Amino acid sequence: GSLLVSAGRLEEASAQVDKLLTMAPENEDVLMLSVMVAKASENKKKKSEVIKQLLAVNPNQPDANVELAKEQMLRRNYKLAKSYYERGLKGDPENIDVLSGYGQVMYYNGNINISKESFEKVLELDPQNSFSYSFLGKIAAEEENYKVATEHIQKAIEIDDDIYDYWLDYGQYLRYQGEYKKTEEAWLKAKSLEPDYFLSYAYLAGLYDEQNRFNEALEMYRKVIELNPKYYFAYESL
Repeated sequence: GSLLVSAGRLEEASAQVDKLLTMAPENEDVLMLSVMVAKASENKKKKSEVIKQLLAVNPNQPDANVELAKEQMLRRNYKLAKSYYERGLKGDPENIDVLSGYGQVMYYNGNINISKESFEKVLELDPQNSFSYSFLGKIAAEEENYKVATEHIQKAIEIDDDIYDYWLDYGQYLRYQGEYKKTEEAWLKAKSLEPDYFLSYAYLAGLYDEQNRFNEALEMYRKVIELNPKYYFAYESL
């Protein structure tokens, strides 16, 4: 069933889930597989119904609580997201998805020390977890320790070198240290990864503007407006 979901063969996966549910209607793995099929099929109603069934069996089921927490994270309801992650931790205190999400939500809630502990715990369990390195970089930057922040984001990039946000953060930390050439290279890399998203152009425009490279700055600001017409800072700078 899981392999069929991964392969995108959702009708077959759904049929497999139906068979499994007749055999074990309260099995947590089966119910979670049903959630994954509903999610992949973009059936929000079905997904919500099955998560309720799963939590009725086990209120602290980690994967189900992660799904609910992610929904709240998208709505920026960090308080409710935190409560779901805390339930997930009760169910499995070493679940990497739960720990990562908990670290993220605690960062957004301003609980930096707890966030740091959570991401460090993830790295004990999974030393190749680039997401945790990226957030440890953010935490170090919050403390204005840009050298350490740079070391963390470099490690994240070594593991996953095609993540847009990592290159944006890398450029930011370098900029604070006066490494303007390397900053430009990092943001150009970000631009190459997601050429249709405006933020790397905005960062480059500001960098060029500060360096009196006005023709290049104008080009970037115009690109920002093309991609995001509501970004008023670009009009102001033009």
